[in-house]
Amino acid sequence: MELATGKCKVIGITGGLGAGKTTLLRQLQRQGIPVIAADEVGRKVTQKGSFVLRALVATFGKAILNRSGELDRKKVGQWVFQNPEALHRLNRLTHPEMRRIINAAVWEWKQRGANLVGVEAAVLFEMGLRQFVDEVWVVTASLGERLRRMERAGWKRENFWQRIKRQLPDEMFRRRAHRVIATDGRKPRAVAKPMR
Repeated sequence: MELATGKCKVIGITGGLGAGKTTLLRQLQRQGIPVIAADEVGRKVTQKGSFVLRALVATFGKAILNRSGELDRKKVGQWVFQNPEALHRLNRLTHPEMRRIINAAVWEWKQRGANLVGVEAAVLFEMGLRQFVDEVWVVTASLGERLRRMERAGWKRENFWQRIKRQLPDEMFRRRAHRVIATDGRKPRAVAKPMR
């Protein structure tokens, strides 16, 4: 399935853990630009009663659920990022439906006349979304700043580093970017011009 394309420009927004993607999304929303966050889509496709959650339980067992029968995202996240094979299986079960929902959301915004739509995904490339966006904007911040942000959000330092090891290195993100946006300061700022 392909993301809708046309006169509306679709921007893929990505970057590592704690880089400031949410900050950029909020800024875009304040400017009236519609944005679609993959994490929110992921919550939707794995909500209680969904066929994706049933597939996950069939694959990994009921231990992935909390007492309410919902996906224990924190527990599963910590587990799969220490287990590459489990992460691969999780992605294989969730990404197709996530791509379908993102595609539908982009199409809906285009039908409503949007000129620009942002699609945010930390795993933009791994999800196979790169080929369906017009530009890639990469959000960056120093590792020290990213660690401080995640610790303020309640993350343990060791969990932060485990996750970082599983993500693309910053240099790889930068190489694939049309625009690089730094968030070390108070406001996101472009630090590289579009490549093309």
